[in-house]
Amino acid sequence: MASYATTAQYIARYGSVTDTAMLQECLDDCSAVIDVELEKRGIDPYDIASSRLMRACRSMANRVMPTEGSDIPVGATQASFTAGPYNQQFTLATTYGTPKLLASELAMLGIFGGRIGCGRMAGGDD
Repeated sequence: MASYATTAQYIARYGSVTDTAMLQECLDDCSAVIDVELEKRGIDPYDIASSRLMRACRSMANRVMPTEGSDIPVGATQASFTAGPYNQQFTLATTYGTPKLLASELAMLGIFGGRIGCGRMAGGDD
């Protein structure tokens, strides 16, 4: 399976990275997640513009790529530091390695909202 975004496309949007091998792995993982979401809904990826697939893929990869040159751990959405008495706190979101599609990315792929179904119980007197 080929990734929906290349390392060059990612770098063009988010800037350079030192570990392009890790970036490629993240792009591959994100592409696999996109494929699963499309398959669950019976959507053929060839029916979606490649530019939309690329944008969703690199957006997801940007969230799971480690922050370079930082003491902030991977997946942190908030960081708090206190000088004394030496307090440090992080709030973590998506665990590294588990990319998830945001609602905006799903919409970019033509997937809107959830599914609603209804049924009627069989039996009983009506």
